[in-house]
Amino acid sequence: MEYEHRKSKLFFLVMTIVSVYLIFTYQSHTIEIKRDHGWYTEPYVAPLFGLGILALFSFIKLMLLIRPIEGEKALLESFVESLSSYYMVVITGVLFFVYVNAITVVGFTLSTMLFVLSIVWLSRLMSPIWVLNTVIAVALIILIFRVGVNIWIPDVALYETLFSGQTLWFMNKYL
Repeated sequence: MEYEHRKSKLFFLVMTIVSVYLIFTYQSHTIEIKRDHGWYTEPYVAPLFGLGILALFSFIKLMLLIRPIEGEKALLESFVESLSSYYMVVITGVLFFVYVNAITVVGFTLSTMLFVLSIVWLSRLMSPIWVLNTVIAVALIILIFRVGVNIWIPDVALYETLFSGQTLWFMNKYL
């Protein structure tokens, strides 16, 4: 392989290490919920599945790129150069981190709407039809998971400061 294909070697090394670390430490990041629906409804199943796929393919890609080339740049220098090729991945990762942490502060509906709209905006699809599709998709997600499957998240701090009584109950239950 040529040098251009190897410049992201450190990126795949970091992805492999981080995903394997998160797989082995997931118990300290999640809790087990006793449900009658089975093990597949536990909160750690989907992240472990995704992290397993990420670790596997990052490791495979790393093994393909690991052989050194004479005159090749240092690993850290190569990683810094490769970040410019993966800027959208880094931006999306930061947005996802903000989204996950914003759910308990501003609520599932608002944070999901802002997250999906920002991803749509990054994709350069900000026509009114895509905004409408985002609103419909978020509404369907709420109907499916909150009403249909009955999965709820903790109360929202913003709602507790702005509302009280029945309005607070409605906001926490449906928004």
